Amino acid sequence: MNHVQTTVSGELHAKLFPTMVWNDALKNAIHEFQPQIIFLPIQTLKLEIPFALPKSCEVIFIGKKHEDIERELKQGNTHVFYYLEDEEWIWDNANLTAEGFINYFYLNEKQSIYNKQFIITGYGRVGKRLAFALHHLGAKVIISVRSNHQLFEAKSYGFQIETLENMLKRQKDPSMYLINTIPSKWLDNSKVAYFKQVFDLASNPGCLLDSETNIPGNYALSTSLPGMYFPQDAGYLIARLIQTQLAFLEEEK
Repeated sequence: MNHVQTTVSGELHAKLFPTMVWNDALKNAIHEFQPQIIFLPIQTLKLEIPFALPKSCEVIFIGKKHEDIERELKQGNTHVFYYLEDEEWIWDNANLTAEGFINYFYLNEKQSIYNKQFIITGYGRVGKRLAFALHHLGAKVIISVRSNHQLFEAKSYGFQIETLENMLKRQKDPSMYLINTIPSKWLDNSKVAYFKQVFDLASNPGCLLDSETNIPGNYALSTSLPGMYFPQDAGYLIARLIQTQLAFLEEEK
């Protein structure tokens, strides 16, 4: 996020608050700064106190929606922009996530991707970009989802397919890697042992049904890959998003 601050600082006076918790310290710091623009992280902040914007705030960028934050926003005139609904940013972020996973795999597995077997659960933007990238590096890729629409879309691009339910019943290959991109809890902890390694790229808390305790040793919740490996590129995407939206609002005046 420092790269966001650097990129926009030429036009805006920016300040970074590196936290995922909305508490008295963050609230007081923001109210003291009196920003006109606030950019919240993709993941919803943990609210330890009621969310309250400073009167100076004119524009707020929000990732995932939160009921308490939405309630506060309805009471004011702040312009709200939900950047997870911006297709350009979502696809660009998916590209960085796919490339970030490849880097993560190399560093942690210390093996090549060529000739490895991957099951990707979910076929949204990240799943599609991952499937494309891994396939072109010589991996065997299987797409596993519940949606018939996504299954047959994946099949039309030449990928092997399997329903989520059947995949878990039939998985017997201990050399198979699982990459989850489904942002919900659906995987029983005991079934992680069916795979060589489970890489969970979905938002925290990930796909495990019991994610608080007894986390398997071959499970990794690997979120925020763009910022982890490509902070400058990830920062640029966010900065460009802010600048584009501000320009759009300026045109409306």
